Amino acid sequence: MKTSRKSIKWLAVFLLGLSIISCKKDKDSVVEDLVKQEILDKKIADIIPKEYQDTLTKLGIVINQDVNPPSLAGAFEFKPVKLLKSNRPQDPVNLAFLDVSIKFFGQDKDNNIKLITKNLLNTADTSIVTAISGSGNKFTVYGKVKSVQGSNSAIFGVIISGTRDGSALKDIRYGLINIDNIKGGTSFIKQGEARAIFDTDGISAEIPMF
Repeated sequence: MKTSRKSIKWLAVFLLGLSIISCKKDKDSVVEDLVKQEILDKKIADIIPKEYQDTLTKLGIVINQDVNPPSLAGAFEFKPVKLLKSNRPQDPVNLAFLDVSIKFFGQDKDNNIKLITKNLLNTADTSIVTAISGSGNKFTVYGKVKSVQGSNSAIFGVIISGTRDGSALKDIRYGLINIDNIKGGTSFIKQGEARAIFDTDGISAEIPMF
């Protein structure tokens, strides 16, 4: 059966129309992601000012950018954890820390997320404001956390990066930096001082919610 020139013409017009629609959708998606990225960058800078982010990246904390991180809902344990690098000359090279339990929840499409931890900074910590970035299986969580010891308190910036690997997390590194020590006295490391810490066995297993 021969196809008429008229049919071929209309088929070409139809395919061209589909191509234009597809290109428009792709363009709209790119613009939407750029706007979302700009909003997320501002949100992250409000949580942890850029100068403090830079301090932690110099200590070996990787920041996974983009606006499409994996879901982190769940509780995990970082152990054993040791110092990766510090900007405090007095910190010993093999400084070890208590095992960390952490719960992520409340993650949404606007890159908000919440966390509760044990032994990240203190025996119990809750984020004041938090955000998440990343793409594929790689993620970075940014938190502003108030740590309290007796009558003293300090605000810390926290950056946690790694990879979602099935039910577990992999290659966890997290950075802690004192960003407001006005009420901290001598109970905490000084403002601007920071530590990068890592899960030494590379796997942070899922644990029951706490």
